[in-house]
Amino acid sequence: MWESSRSAQVSPHDASASVRWLRLLALLSIGVPLFIYLIFGVVRYASARDDAQVRVSRTLRVAHEHTSKVIAASEALHDKVRVLVNGMSPVELRGNEIALHEALRALTVDQPQIQSILILDPQGKTVVSSRLQPFSVVDMSDGEYFQVHHHGKKGSHLSKPIVTRTSKERVLNLSVPFEDDKGKFGGVINVTLLTDYFTAYFGDMVADDPDLAVGLFREGGEIYTRWPDLGGMGDHFPPDGPVMHLLRSGDESGQVRGISSVTGQDSFLAYRKVGTYPLFVSTGISLVVLRDAVLKELALLFAIGALPVAALFMTATIALRNARIVLVTMARLEKETETRRRAEEALLQAQKLEALGRLTGGVAHDFNNALMVISNNLFLLKRQAPDVGTKQIDSMTRAVKSATNLTRQLLAFSRRQPLVAEHVILQEKLPPMTDLISPVLGSKVRLAVDVDPATAPVVLDLAELELALLNLSINARDAMPNGGSLHIRARNAARNEMGDDTVDMVVIEATDTGAGIAPELLNKVFEPFFTTKPVGEGTGLGLSQIYGMCERMGGRAAISSTVGSGTCISLYFPRAASKPTVEDAGPLPELEPLNKSVLLVEDNDEVAASIVPILESMGCRVTRVDRAANARQLLDQGSRPDLILSDVVMPGEMDGVALAKHVRQVWPDQRLLLMTGYAEQLDNITRMGFEVLPKPCTPQMLYAALVKASN
Repeated sequence: MWESSRSAQVSPHDASASVRWLRLLALLSIGVPLFIYLIFGVVRYASARDDAQVRVSRTLRVAHEHTSKVIAASEALHDKVRVLVNGMSPVELRGNEIALHEALRALTVDQPQIQSILILDPQGKTVVSSRLQPFSVVDMSDGEYFQVHHHGKKGSHLSKPIVTRTSKERVLNLSVPFEDDKGKFGGVINVTLLTDYFTAYFGDMVADDPDLAVGLFREGGEIYTRWPDLGGMGDHFPPDGPVMHLLRSGDESGQVRGISSVTGQDSFLAYRKVGTYPLFVSTGISLVVLRDAVLKELALLFAIGALPVAALFMTATIALRNARIVLVTMARLEKETETRRRAEEALLQAQKLEALGRLTGGVAHDFNNALMVISNNLFLLKRQAPDVGTKQIDSMTRAVKSATNLTRQLLAFSRRQPLVAEHVILQEKLPPMTDLISPVLGSKVRLAVDVDPATAPVVLDLAELELALLNLSINARDAMPNGGSLHIRARNAARNEMGDDTVDMVVIEATDTGAGIAPELLNKVFEPFFTTKPVGEGTGLGLSQIYGMCERMGGRAAISSTVGSGTCISLYFPRAASKPTVEDAGPLPELEPLNKSVLLVEDNDEVAASIVPILESMGCRVTRVDRAANARQLLDQGSRPDLILSDVVMPGEMDGVALAKHVRQVWPDQRLLLMTGYAEQLDNITRMGFEVLPKPCTPQMLYAALVKASN
């Protein structure tokens, strides 16, 4: 009864009206949001297009301003270098290479856009570069910028994009000529700008706006650089493109919409000329990308419009939590990556140093053999004909000695040279090192070197001391980027100066006025690979080399530092008895004949041919073999000489050390003397208990070694 009464209350008219209203509501529920959505899309696209034009114009202004400043800075460099070289003759240019290099290098400090500053002489040959010294002479007369100035252009010239011959870097050259001492064409000053610098700057500038493109191009359409890099899109603007069309009409700046000749898309483009140079900055944005971005935005808005706030809130909460996890993970990963990169950098530097040492060690062996042949034959010539060519022979003898010292210095730099102790009077040897250290410090750091007149002599390796002071000077320079002073002083150490008895020590102190080192790091500075410098600017091996040198000479190294005041490195060496330096130059005095039989084991025929007559002149009966195996065979057959004189490095399965070990085991009383041109082997062989003679050696040294080995 109740159901029937209620049904009767709903009329057909009311039901029909409800259906119509529901249908209309259904249509409106779709149509109204859709209409609003479409209107919003049109307005949003128009707004995005207007905003894109503003972004393009604003980015163009910023990029143009920065590029103009870079060009202006390069012009300023031209003026500064012109002041240095104007009025110099070609001979003066060559004579001032070192000073010019230092000046150019100083001008490029904190100039990341500069690849190098290069000076060419009137013939187009390189004179000096800001990057390297000495710089190899290269004929660059065929270069575009040299030819332009050589044919009379006085002002600045901007080159086309160039890939450098050596480093293969893409650059643009800004060059200007200068005059010689006669007012004529004296050469070219070229400032090389890295296009990668502009690429990186443009990338950073639009990092928050990745749809924008920024580039540099030349009046002829050559593209210097573009961000983003589109790879195979080419390095020229097609001549029929919209930008090139405007340029041909004489417009130095403009805006245009058209199909981009680089991307092939409908784009909004703007460009502007840089000063009076045929250089243009361009910016652009793809309208296709813009439309896609708006459509994606509308699609996203449509997708999330019906989602409840709760779902959005939970999504945001989950996203926030995930973002925090990612940030923490990325921070840990970045820290671990930095630690690993430092370790790999230190290992790489050590490997480079090891490779350099092996290379110099191998070269030194052959070089030392050659020097020994020359030295021995000069000695024989002087002995056999003492009155013939004395001046020339003495000159060649001095040259051999100089070459020997040069080899030692190279090996000391590569840390392949064992310490060769010599009696050193610091009053004589330390002040001349100013010429070695001053170029490293530069003009901002004042250098003072003094030695207390009462300073006692020391016994040390002079080449290692030079390397140690060079390392300390480099560290001091890096600690004083704004300038300061470095004071190197030698004196007798006071009693108990280091907390123990140092009464018989001499100390060399290097004191700078740099930033200093934190107290908690002082006990680590002498550890190998420890460095406070950024990655790539230090190996951490310099102070460890100094510490090792002092320890091996019976001394020690110490450091004291105050943050903000400076650092003092002290090198302690035992005092040596005062005695004059004994030179071994000159003819061999008449010595008592050794009257010994000598078995010479030497694979190098020329070295052997130079040693045999010297041994014979000392009263020795010499038998020579070219292999250690042959020497062993003679010994096994019963041929026992008074002394075996053997080279170390020889071909075959047995070398000199293996022969010495065999002789020690089978005939322990047999006298044996080794000799080698591999400097790194000297310490190892000595630790084995064998007498070893370095190559090259003078006849006097050979005689003394034979006497010692025979006793």
